[in-house]
Amino acid sequence: MKKITMSLVAIALATTAAQADIKNESFGGSASLFYGTSDRNNADLFNKAESYGNVGVQLDGTASVGACDTCVKLNYGVTGVSTLGLENTLVSNTWIGQTVTGANINDGVWIDTLNLSFQPLSGISNTTMVLGRQALDTPMVFTETWNIAKNTFDAAVAVNNDIVDTTLVAAWVGRSNGINIVTGASAPVPGQGVVNSDGISDNAFNRFLTNEGAYAFGAVTKAIPGVAAQAWYYIAPGVSNVAWLQADGSYEGFGLGAQYVYTDPSAGDTGSGYAVKIGYNYEGLGLSAAYSDTDKDLLTAANLDGTQSKLYTEAWWNYGYVSAADVTAYNVSATYNVANVANFGVFYTDADKAGGNTGDLTEIAVTAGKDLGNLNLTLAYINAEVNGGDADNDIQVYATYKF
Repeated sequence: MKKITMSLVAIALATTAAQADIKNESFGGSASLFYGTSDRNNADLFNKAESYGNVGVQLDGTASVGACDTCVKLNYGVTGVSTLGLENTLVSNTWIGQTVTGANINDGVWIDTLNLSFQPLSGISNTTMVLGRQALDTPMVFTETWNIAKNTFDAAVAVNNDIVDTTLVAAWVGRSNGINIVTGASAPVPGQGVVNSDGISDNAFNRFLTNEGAYAFGAVTKAIPGVAAQAWYYIAPGVSNVAWLQADGSYEGFGLGAQYVYTDPSAGDTGSGYAVKIGYNYEGLGLSAAYSDTDKDLLTAANLDGTQSKLYTEAWWNYGYVSAADVTAYNVSATYNVANVANFGVFYTDADKAGGNTGDLTEIAVTAGKDLGNLNLTLAYINAEVNGGDADNDIQVYATYKF
């Protein structure tokens, strides 16, 4: 007999739903087909051996609970992924759980969002609380959206806006279905899946970093005109404390930014890293240049629940290199929107890890994207030299229809 358990969050949601009227306010979603092919491991482009693909469907909705439409919201979402048999003819790997050593071909459906949002929290003005499964967006703990499926979290988040032009955030994160790079087995490899592929249909939401989970506290302010500043502090008992500072400003098309990350692990020395960026935007043209440097004792500057980083120098495709310890990196990017044609982008990243070629990266990515009504089509070409080896080429096609 299979044991069935229900979290306190799920019980609260079910109890609330049973005792109150629910009015659906919005419902929508998207259907996607992602395909990629590579010539790594001496394969030919479009050869089944080094090609990867998935089909995904995401459904999302919001309902009001009770008589007050603005007081309590029920947010829900479901994600489904499948290969549709592509592994029999066109691909050998998937976007979900893809690794260099072998493919994890998984078809699955799971609840990616299920939470109650209190707006405002009773008795406290200008405060919102979100309780349950949700997406997060903070510098060191966030939902990655580059893949055909996204990682989400079982968390409790409180947001307060009592201070003018300032947002205060406090959160506890208990579980996630991401592949964390600190206590998990993730490694920086091309196409590393962001969602835990082990038992994905069994709702593979595991502990987040520790059995106790982790805590996050943040402040984001625009009190200085033209400048957005933020400060974050994370506590993962038995793993590490992490601090992140960032400021971004803009004036007449020019932009400047600075980032600083500090890690204080439970085992090992404290470490730090920083990044700076300059950019310019004018009539559809975007130009930027960024530089980052991490010291040898930095735990990581990447997402604690994935592989991507918020550092300005992050690569377009090969994540996990610029955010590692003892790495100097720079990134130069250019984007241009050609009216009625497409959005074009060119992105160059170079990461140099001290002590040898392992951990080095040179990547150039060229993209073209076009919206055709509700359909978005994106084509990408990536040339990457990893760990001092020969350069590999990837061609990727992204098709997403929103409804």
